[in-house]
Amino acid sequence: MRFNRNLERGYGVRLCILSVVVIAFVACFLFVVSRLVGSSAGKHVAVERRMDRMDRSDQTGIEELHRKDVAATLASNPKLLAELWTDDAVRLQPGEPAEVGLTVIRENDGKQLAEHPTAKVLSYRPEIKDVQIVGDWAFEWNDFEASYRETPDGKTVSLHGKALRVLKKQSDGSWRFARAMWNLNE
Repeated sequence: MRFNRNLERGYGVRLCILSVVVIAFVACFLFVVSRLVGSSAGKHVAVERRMDRMDRSDQTGIEELHRKDVAATLASNPKLLAELWTDDAVRLQPGEPAEVGLTVIRENDGKQLAEHPTAKVLSYRPEIKDVQIVGDWAFEWNDFEASYRETPDGKTVSLHGKALRVLKKQSDGSWRFARAMWNLNE
């Protein structure tokens, strides 16, 4: 019976008018948002097309960094490994404190080689899953497989892991690692 009294007092009409106003407002809002998103999406496509033309040199530079990464890792050469990093690089390795700066990264690579002088990296195969280029920065993640021996006649140890890396374009157009973190798959 209360519903009927509300209708008699005009509450139902006011509620109906309010509902129509709210629906009209939401519809207008959604229309405006869809127009804005549509126009920015068109601009985004145009930017992507321009970037595709420009990215060829960036992609080539990043692929060159990947080739150098594999060669330096296989060679276990501290000088070649250091050339992969920016001066302000940060490397995060499992169970270790953050390595901040090229000097620290170079020192830690040198320590590893000094502590394991007969160790030999037998294979290192990163499989890049995704690379996003934004201006002078790139972001990538990968899976990798690697194997090594502690001694020439030692047992081969195989590793499987994943990495997330941030790359920075240098003034000469080359790319280097600015940030990297990795861990092993369980």
